[in-house]
Amino acid sequence: MGLEKRLHRRLPDPEAAALPPLLTLERFLFRLVAVGFLLLTVTLVSGMLFTEQLFGKPLQLTHKSVFSVLGWLTFGALLFGRWRYGWRGRVALRWIIAGTVFVFLAYLGYKFVLEVILGR
Repeated sequence: MGLEKRLHRRLPDPEAAALPPLLTLERFLFRLVAVGFLLLTVTLVSGMLFTEQLFGKPLQLTHKSVFSVLGWLTFGALLFGRWRYGWRGRVALRWIIAGTVFVFLAYLGYKFVLEVILGR
């Protein structure tokens, strides 16, 4: 039985004593999301500013840049929703999973296209 169901039914979990409180874990999770959002912002901005200087061509609209920006927008919307509307639980989890999938596709999708499809 899932932890969420046990919490709603007020059933004790024998392993819960070893874990920190859920609110502490939630605060830590959103701090991690905020730090990741900040790092992704720095990465995207520096990539936009220095792409032409490093590679000799301006920023191109590729699947890597599109998925990275979609991930950035998703995590930004999550942090805004948390701040403005108090999103928690399942709503926040869906946003976190969606943002993670976008960033995952930006990185691994790029590697897949380069190595498998283009054979580089």
